[in-house]
Amino acid sequence: MFFAELCWLRRTPQQLPASEALFVVVLLADLLVGGLVGVSAGVAWWPSLLQALAEIALTLAALYVGLSAVRHARRFLQTATALLGAGALLGLLALVPLGLQPTGSRETELAALGALLFLALVIWSLVVTGHILRHAFVIGLGQGVAIALAFELFAVALIGALFGGG
Repeated sequence: MFFAELCWLRRTPQQLPASEALFVVVLLADLLVGGLVGVSAGVAWWPSLLQALAEIALTLAALYVGLSAVRHARRFLQTATALLGAGALLGLLALVPLGLQPTGSRETELAALGALLFLALVIWSLVVTGHILRHAFVIGLGQGVAIALAFELFAVALIGALFGGG
């Protein structure tokens, strides 16, 4: 329930316990959900898991470097847990619009609705990430969203380059 409230911007990452066990649980959940999202998008299971793992590793490395640079490394565990937990929950929600995609080459109104829902979810995901980052780095929500957007564009380009655009 905490991660749902976090995604509604009602909770903050510092309200999470600094628990390595919880971190591992949400890391595994985010990895599994990332694999499911990839499969739902048409990528084979193994490459989906590898892409999800690469994105998680990139996110955690960037977060640690960023927090260390501003001398807030002690916030890493809670912030990483919040990012991964919110990512897993939002990834589960992404399965709905991904499931609305047509199986043939015919575009349908349902597919258009799915694309619109997916776009809304991506935008909300950036807001949630910005919310988490604003509390971790003590910055404004707009700054957090801008960092989230820049990072997401970088991550998509890097993961695409590493895995052949898939």
